[in-house]
Amino acid sequence: MNSGFHPGGVNQRVYRYADVLLMLAECEAEVGTPAQAATYINQVRSRPGVAMPAVTLTTKNDALKAVMHERAVELGAEELASIDILRWRKKGYYPSITTDPVPGQTSLFPIPASEISTNPLIK
Repeated sequence: MNSGFHPGGVNQRVYRYADVLLMLAECEAEVGTPAQAATYINQVRSRPGVAMPAVTLTTKNDALKAVMHERAVELGAEELASIDILRWRKKGYYPSITTDPVPGQTSLFPIPASEISTNPLIK
């Protein structure tokens, strides 16, 4: 038995390289180095089979908006959007940088159904 493998519902350990690059781009945008953020975004956009035009970023807000867009486009079907939205909403990026894509979404995660069904103290 492989003790490192847990097929549970929330134990995901796989990261795509594009996800890591976009996390780095977000960090660079946060600290105010938009040119470095553009470098990471452009690595995602210029890989073989994609060949999208490069971005040029000059301000922190432009870099953050570009990261938000790129994460939505690149990782749209990978169940990461809600976590990104919660993080950016908490930082006040909606509506200051861009409109909120899911207005009214709560900032707390729901209690998993498996926990509700096994714990009689949760109502």
